[in-house]
Amino acid sequence: MTERETKRTHRRFTLTEKIAIVRESLQPGVAASYVARRHRIAVNVLYYWRKAYRDVIDTDLTRAAPGPSTDQQIEDLRLQVRNLERLLGQRTLEIALLREKLGKADDEG
Repeated sequence: MTERETKRTHRRFTLTEKIAIVRESLQPGVAASYVARRHRIAVNVLYYWRKAYRDVIDTDLTRAAPGPSTDQQIEDLRLQVRNLERLLGQRTLEIALLREKLGKADDEG
């Protein structure tokens, strides 16, 4: 055997294949090391896949993520608009006062 023949290649498993391997390893009486060896993967990789599989299985995907209601979001946006309008009014007044002062300074000079 040459060096090239003994070198292992990395195989990428599809999600379907991973699920099938994990389900096989979860069967009663089947050792994880046996399944890993059979599919030529490391045992720690199989354990990682099993953990990810359990996390997905335990997740309730039917529940909506908690968040503020639409009415609350609208009220928050209205408050934000009022604050921005007030700030705009203040800045407009400041600009008018500065222009007035600059205009008087130009008239005096």
